[in-house]
Amino acid sequence: MSSLDAVVRQLRWSAARSSAMTHLLHALLAIGAWVLLVVLVARATPLEAKWTFAAAGVPVLVVLFATAWAITQPRPLRLMRTADLRLGLKERLSTAWERRAGAGLLDEAQRRDALEHARRTDLSRAYPLGWRRGEVVLTTAVVLATAALILLPNPMDQVLAQHRADRTAQSKAAATVQAAKKQLAASASPAPVDPQVQQILQDTQARIAAAPDPRTALQNITPAEQRLLQLSDPQTPARASTAQNLANNLATTTSGARAAQALNASPGQGAQALRSLASQLQTLSPADRAKLAKALAAAAQQAKDPAMAASLQQASSALSSNDLATAAQALNAVAGQLDSLQQQESNDQEIASATNALEAARQQLAAQADHDAGQASPGAAASPGSGSSPAASGQGSGNGNGNGNGNGNGNGNGNGSGGTGGQGQSGSGSGSGTAAQSTERVYVPAPPAPGQQENDPTPLGPGQNVPLTPYGDVIQAYQQAALDATQQSLIPGSEQDLIRAYFSSLGEPSGGQ
Repeated sequence: MSSLDAVVRQLRWSAARSSAMTHLLHALLAIGAWVLLVVLVARATPLEAKWTFAAAGVPVLVVLFATAWAITQPRPLRLMRTADLRLGLKERLSTAWERRAGAGLLDEAQRRDALEHARRTDLSRAYPLGWRRGEVVLTTAVVLATAALILLPNPMDQVLAQHRADRTAQSKAAATVQAAKKQLAASASPAPVDPQVQQILQDTQARIAAAPDPRTALQNITPAEQRLLQLSDPQTPARASTAQNLANNLATTTSGARAAQALNASPGQGAQALRSLASQLQTLSPADRAKLAKALAAAAQQAKDPAMAASLQQASSALSSNDLATAAQALNAVAGQLDSLQQQESNDQEIASATNALEAARQQLAAQADHDAGQASPGAAASPGSGSSPAASGQGSGNGNGNGNGNGNGNGNGNGSGGTGGQGQSGSGSGSGTAAQSTERVYVPAPPAPGQQENDPTPLGPGQNVPLTPYGDVIQAYQQAALDATQQSLIPGSEQDLIRAYFSSLGEPSGGQ
């Protein structure tokens, strides 16, 4: 070596190369551990952007370890001391470096000796290339574990696929509502209820899009349809029927034929035709007026709307009495009612269009909700009654009264079906009973006395009576068993007096008291 600076440069290069290998291995270990952590979390919970998270951590770790590599590069004196220690130079290089500014004869000799030994020594051996075996094994294990978990099926993938399908279904349903909203807004002559309909559709669209799942989104459809129905006038069908009957009756007259055609086209056109007819009453012949009055009277009788019936009857009576001014006024009133009917029909058409859009959205959401339920509990869907269904059977009883008292009993059966996720829905049961006659003897088995063994009753043959035991023969045994139980502290002391009082109230001797 020509100088100590050349020695430092070579040692620095060797140290940088060796530490780079070490930091690279550590970076690989950290990246593998980070990806492994993301994969483990993704297997425990649905993580949509798992690969985004994993990829985002890689450059961060690379920058972190590159910075650590640059910061941890040793200074020249440390390089010399490490070379002395690892190459057996007995502190020649470190001493020469510390005395590099000295001008004495001994200093010069020290530097020459250090450089001479440095030329004969492979300085790169001071910082050899290589990895620790334990770190290599650990890194390999982490990488293999990560690869295995990535390749193995992830149960959360199905959950994520379902979530994506749910979002797609909700987006399509919301888009269906949005399309209907735009179509109604683009109408050349919007209905009077258009602002309310637009608001209902907008609210429903927002709720469908924001719902956590299709089943929850479905719950917003019915309230929206109910709000739409409230905008409709319940008298519209009656007024439409009255208008149609009026058109049919006017068609039988010469003077009202044009008005009939206009009414068949639309209530609005019929209103204009009636106003034109009211202005032409004076030009009609008496015969035409009589026929028109008769047609209006028939329409009034057939009318299902009271207001229109009254106006038609007034017009008919006025024409019959030759009161043309009153007749014209009544016909104009009918025309105004037809204008109102035209608005109501426009409202109903817009409400129907909005309802159809909501029904289309309902079908899309319901299809996805049913698909989700089928995936969540295929066993429950295949076998009705599976799952945790409480009360899958019911019991019914009946009571009857005659001259005396009678009891009856009946049995009912119910079915329970498993719901989503294996959860059963409540079963239902029904029962019916036939009351016992007042003279019929009914056997009701009593519970066994405490401490006694319960025996099944002896089967009875056809026509045999139920054997009965007199009351006095059993009350003593029941009383004694109850009192024995109190003495054995099976019943709290505060309840013992109640037991004694109960048997005393039966009118029997209290032998054990």
